[in-house]
Amino acid sequence: MPFFAALLIVTLPGVVVTRAAGLRSMSAIALAPLMSISVMSVTAVAAPIAGVSWGIVAVVAGTLVTAAATWVVRSLLAKRFGWERAHIQWGFALTPATAIGIAAGSGVILVRLGRIFGSPDYVSQTADNVFHLNAVRYVIESGSASSLTLGAAGGGAPSFYPAAWHGIAALIVQTSGSSIPEAVASLNLIIGALVWPLSMWFFCRTLFGGSTVMNVGFGVLVSSFSAFPYLLVDWGVLYPNYLGMAALPAVAGIGLLLCRNGFLSSGQGIMLPWLGLIGLAGISLSHPNSVICLIVILVPYLLSRTLRRSVLTSFAHWTIRRRILKLAASLGLAVAIATAWVVLRPFPFTSFNVTWPPYQSSAQAVGEALFTTHSARGAAWATGVLLIFGLWLALSHRGYRWLAISFLMWTLLLVSVTAWQPSVMRAFLTGGWFDDYKRVAAGLVLVGLPLSLLAFIGFYRIVAKYLGSLRKSSHAWEISASLALIAVPVLLIAQTGAIRDASNAAHSNYSLGPGSPIMSADEFELYKELPEVVHDDGVIAGNPWDGSAWAYFVSGKHVLFPHVLAAMNADKTVIAKSLNTAATNPEVCAAARRLNVEYAINSDELIYLPGNPNNQAYPGLAGLDRAPGFELIAQVGANRLYKLVAC
Repeated sequence: MPFFAALLIVTLPGVVVTRAAGLRSMSAIALAPLMSISVMSVTAVAAPIAGVSWGIVAVVAGTLVTAAATWVVRSLLAKRFGWERAHIQWGFALTPATAIGIAAGSGVILVRLGRIFGSPDYVSQTADNVFHLNAVRYVIESGSASSLTLGAAGGGAPSFYPAAWHGIAALIVQTSGSSIPEAVASLNLIIGALVWPLSMWFFCRTLFGGSTVMNVGFGVLVSSFSAFPYLLVDWGVLYPNYLGMAALPAVAGIGLLLCRNGFLSSGQGIMLPWLGLIGLAGISLSHPNSVICLIVILVPYLLSRTLRRSVLTSFAHWTIRRRILKLAASLGLAVAIATAWVVLRPFPFTSFNVTWPPYQSSAQAVGEALFTTHSARGAAWATGVLLIFGLWLALSHRGYRWLAISFLMWTLLLVSVTAWQPSVMRAFLTGGWFDDYKRVAAGLVLVGLPLSLLAFIGFYRIVAKYLGSLRKSSHAWEISASLALIAVPVLLIAQTGAIRDASNAAHSNYSLGPGSPIMSADEFELYKELPEVVHDDGVIAGNPWDGSAWAYFVSGKHVLFPHVLAAMNADKTVIAKSLNTAATNPEVCAAARRLNVEYAINSDELIYLPGNPNNQAYPGLAGLDRAPGFELIAQVGANRLYKLVAC
């Protein structure tokens, strides 16, 4: 049930908007997830302002408003420029090859992600997921999925945090009645097996056309890169980045069409800026560094078109007014890009000492980029060979040189973040990705896959030419044999090598058993009992590193420290350091009364990331079984819930 709820939520709002825009066939389908994400993320920001709680009613209203605005823009502009409605409709065709290619790639990803997640009840036992799961509960409890305030889910004041993923997950819980882990697993399956293939297909279709060869190659390659979609459901976990990067290629495809056709050259040119703005809002609220990724992809294309078309050819023949408008638009775009690059980062350039250290040389980093690997893992030979050949083809073809330049820019980013010491320069280049090399490696797939697809098409032409020279077969047989000779080895080598290793590594983080590193099965059972023994207003204290932070997402009962990096103040610090002295320390009781702390959770299970100094910052939550002033009221295994009676 939650899987089908996720499927409908991620597609239906977008289909309404794309149809209102006049899109047809595969364009309406491929852009639907992007439009859905945009509608929901923008509606989530607007709903609290309008006094509407987050839920299906808000989403339906946001969908209808967006579709109506789209229809009005389309109709008014068509009337203004004298175009008939039929001329506004446009779209890529849905062919059997398209359906087979997308379905095949999606199927492989669905199986891989199912293997990674293991069970709908399992959760990623990683530090960032402490926030993500609690943030889903926060959206449900507060009735707000606004990115402007979601930072409060970490225990601090309302602040900006990209909330698109959390809002959609909460909506799945609300509409299907599922648990939060089930909703999260379903949403992540849909993102990987639907949003990503459709979005990337739209980008590749824009680049290479809709031939059978392109669709078959796409079906093989979309599931063959370990850094995306698999890495971001392993490392972190980085669910907001996962959503933003999955939808990003569709925005890039709109950008390419817009540059090719011009803003007002045809009916599709009228709607493209509008759809592009909607899509840009969606990826921005999914994760802001999606916009920085878009810059790295599209700026080389914009520069190549500017150099080819305007400087020496048509500029001299333009009117003074057109020259001024062109220069003003170019300057405005340059300022916007530079501003986005500087502003959309989590910390200033000077705060570079808090970032990840390098782990290899520059030459090794280049090797990782070329052989589509990361984290000092082995080379991915199938996609690596294709990528190198595709890079050569792109550099040899004027129409695709910008794609090669974009890849080289991504390679520079990967080199800086994995091989250079922390510095202002490195922070300037990769600060938008938190100086996190795994986020950069995932972004490199956004251009690595199209380059590999270009090579796939090139290899096909070589093989088909050779088979055709034999003159012993039909044209259909040549096509089938050529595709099989390339697709089968690539698929087998990719799926039995780097992808298998990536799948196994990610799967090791998903569990809910006796030895799970953050929340064990015993802890989970204890947290499920909390609604029966904790009254509505009581706040629970606990060391968030031992799993107690997740008592909130499981039970809905408020915890004092809902994140391993929870916001602290003077009273919270007193509780963290001295709660177990409540019977003899009046300062503790005063802080507890102000914070409404009435309960505490204590666990004897192994703490997450032993040796990390951050998880040793809660000595006041230890030894409650020996401290006076605490009454044991629930226990499952080595995990205990106490009532604070000393105050």
